[in-house]
Amino acid sequence: MVFAKSVAQEPKEIINQTIEAMGGLDKWKSIEYINMKMAGHKYWLEQSENPNGPYITSYEVVDETRGVWKDQLSRKEASRMFQSKDEMKMEMMINGDKGMLKFGERVMAMPSGYRQVHDEWMRYAPEKLVLDALKYPVKKEQDKVLEGTEHWVVSYVKNDLKHTLYINRNTHLLYQADIETFTPYDLFNYPWGKFMTTIKYSLQWLYPAKVRYPAQWDVYKLGKPFRSVTIYDIDFNPDVAPDLFTVPEEAAAVPEPTLVKDMPLVTENKQTVGEDVYTIPGSWYVAHAVQEDGILVIESPITSGYSERHIAFLEKKYPNKPIKAVFVTSDAWPHIGGARAYAARNIPIYTHRLNEPLIKQLLAADYSMMPDAYEKSRPKPKFNLINEPIEIKDKTNPVKVVPVNGEGGERMIMLYFPKTKVLYASDLVQYTGRNKEFFSPQYLTEVKSAVDKYKLDVETVFAFHTSPIPYKEVLDFLKGFEK
Repeated sequence: MVFAKSVAQEPKEIINQTIEAMGGLDKWKSIEYINMKMAGHKYWLEQSENPNGPYITSYEVVDETRGVWKDQLSRKEASRMFQSKDEMKMEMMINGDKGMLKFGERVMAMPSGYRQVHDEWMRYAPEKLVLDALKYPVKKEQDKVLEGTEHWVVSYVKNDLKHTLYINRNTHLLYQADIETFTPYDLFNYPWGKFMTTIKYSLQWLYPAKVRYPAQWDVYKLGKPFRSVTIYDIDFNPDVAPDLFTVPEEAAAVPEPTLVKDMPLVTENKQTVGEDVYTIPGSWYVAHAVQEDGILVIESPITSGYSERHIAFLEKKYPNKPIKAVFVTSDAWPHIGGARAYAARNIPIYTHRLNEPLIKQLLAADYSMMPDAYEKSRPKPKFNLINEPIEIKDKTNPVKVVPVNGEGGERMIMLYFPKTKVLYASDLVQYTGRNKEFFSPQYLTEVKSAVDKYKLDVETVFAFHTSPIPYKEVLDFLKGFEK
C-alpha cells in the first residue's frame, strides 16, 4: 500500500489520506462487521483507595463483534478481580435502540446506564471516528507534536460534543482521539459533567484483509488511565450467525431511559438509628442528625439531583432548622457526587483533608450540558478539613468527627454520637451477598482501631451501605475471623 506523499493541508484531505492508510474507503464500505478477541484490564477509578492511583484493577478477556455501519454490538466477557474468587461472565448485545444483558441464565433488557457505557465503547472504534469525519464539517486545528512526532490535528462536532483526531504526519494513521464526553445515564461518570476521554491507538498492524488497524487501545478518562486492551485476533467481515443480533423476547422491551440526576430518594424508608439520628436506605444511603440549632447531613451521594431531594425533604421536615453542614466521609465517587448541591447553598463541607483536591475538581466540572444549581452560581466553597478529631458541641446531640487514617479508610471520616452511642462508619461496615457476611475484615479492623484509639463507647453502628446493627456483631465477627 502506498501512502499519499503530499503534505495535506485541508482537513478533508487529511481524513481521506487517513482512510486510505487504513485500507481505503472502498474496502471499508465492504466491511459490515469486525470480530475482535481482546485481553486487557480496566481501572476502577471511582472505587479505588486513592483517586490518583494505584487503582483497583479487573482483568478481562473479550470476544466482541461490532457493526461498522450500524449500531450493533455483541460482546462476551470474562473477568477477574480481587472481590470475586470465581471468574465473572457476562454477555451483552445492542441492536439499534434495543439491548440485552445476560448473566448466566438470567436475561434482561439493558438498562440505560449500561447502554451508555457500551455506546461510549462503540464510539472509541478508530474506524467510527474517522468515517464520522466524512459526515460532519471538519476543522483544521493547530498541528501538535506528540511523543516527538508531528501530528495533524482535525476536529468535528457530533451530538454537541467535540471530537479531536491526531493524525501521524508520517503514516497518516490515527494516533490519538480526544472526545468530549457527557454521560447523563452513567452513574459513575455523570458527576464529572462534560469531561475529556482520550484514546491512544498503537500496534498499527497490516492484516490479510489489506486493512491497517491498531491492535492496542489505551483509554484515559479525566486524564487518568481507565482501560487498556490488546487485540490478539481480529476478523474483518466474519461469518455472523443470523441470530447474533436478535434480541430475546424477554429483553425486547426498551426500558425508559433514566437520567442519573433523577434517581429517586425514597424518604418513606427512613430509619431511626438513635435519638435524633436517622438514615434513609437506598443504593447509597443518606443520613442526618438533628441538633438544637440545625441539621447535620451525612453524605452527599450520586448527583446534585439526589442531594437536592434530600435537602428538600429536610427543609420540609424541619422548617425552622437550617442545614449546618454536610459530611462527605469518603473519596469514592458515589460519596461525593452530590456535594455541588451543598456548595451552591454555601453549606460547609466537612471531609478528610486528603479529599479537598478531588472535591474541588468535582466543583470545577463543566455542567453546561445539564446545569445544576452550582453551575449557575459557583460560590466559593466552604471546607472544614478533618485531620484530627473535632467536636461539634450541642446540648441535645453532640457529635465527634474522627479521621480513620487506615489502609482502606485512609481518606474516610467517621461520626460518633456519644449520647446514643451511635457510630457512622462511612464505607467500612458493609455486607456482601445475601448471607449477611461482612465484606472486608480489613475494613472492620480499621473501625475497631479508631474506636479503641479515640475511646468511643459504641453500641450501634451504621454506614453508607448498611442499616443500624449492634457494634457487637463487628467485634464478634473479628473474634471469629482472627482465630
